[in-house]
Amino acid sequence: LICGIFLSACGGGGGTATFSSGTLSVEITDAKPVLPTGVAQVFVTIDEVSVHSSGGQWVSLSMAQTPFTMDLLQFTSGRTTQLVPPATLAPGKYTQLRLGVQSAMIVTDTGQQLPVTIASGDLKTDKNFNFDVTGGGAVTLTVDFDLSQSLVVTGSGSYKLKPVLHLVNEVEAATLTGSINVAAYGFDQAVIIVTHDSDNSGNLTPGDEEYTRLVVAKAQSDPTPFSIYWLVPGQSYIVEVQIGGATVFVLEIERFVRL
Repeated sequence: LICGIFLSACGGGGGTATFSSGTLSVEITDAKPVLPTGVAQVFVTIDEVSVHSSGGQWVSLSMAQTPFTMDLLQFTSGRTTQLVPPATLAPGKYTQLRLGVQSAMIVTDTGQQLPVTIASGDLKTDKNFNFDVTGGGAVTLTVDFDLSQSLVVTGSGSYKLKPVLHLVNEVEAATLTGSINVAAYGFDQAVIIVTHDSDNSGNLTPGDEEYTRLVVAKAQSDPTPFSIYWLVPGQSYIVEVQIGGATVFVLEIERFVRL
């Protein structure tokens, strides 16, 4: 499966010295996702990473190892793993990142290994944007492989992977932190749903699309803290907290900035 995703970031660098190239590195992560019952591990094998230069060609990037197999559930709650070490690139504008997904597999909580069908070409992106590499500059991008939306159970009980990837410049990425009062709501597990507020209305409308969702388990102390990682500054979001399938809290985040 070749997944092309549009991305946004800004290269570093500066000064008066002249450099003939810059670097790009790529990290990969996942939020603490909402998964089908019984899923304990989700392995994904990536065998290609490349970028497309504006008006030019695809440039292959050397990965940390090829193929690269990872259990995405080991890299949640803000943790990442390096998919591409700093790779040398010619200065210029780049308009796409492409991942080749070779295979995927889940392991159940009973140890059963089940293959996952990859839906070729079925990719959803946040938006179309690009990034610049400057001479002497360094860009680090984080790919949030959103399993909450990517892993689908079919009617026959098998699993399908329909990649939903969010891409964020690591320097610009924002984190929203909060807490849920256990004494007030009395819960063992809550689900937090983050949705793009496309029209900045402050309300969920038909044009709004889910960005991500995560599970928050009750902590021993009260209140229970939570963090939502890899949000993009300048975007508006609606954060919805559900307990027992019912919405108990809705918050609008309007075009926040990273301080």
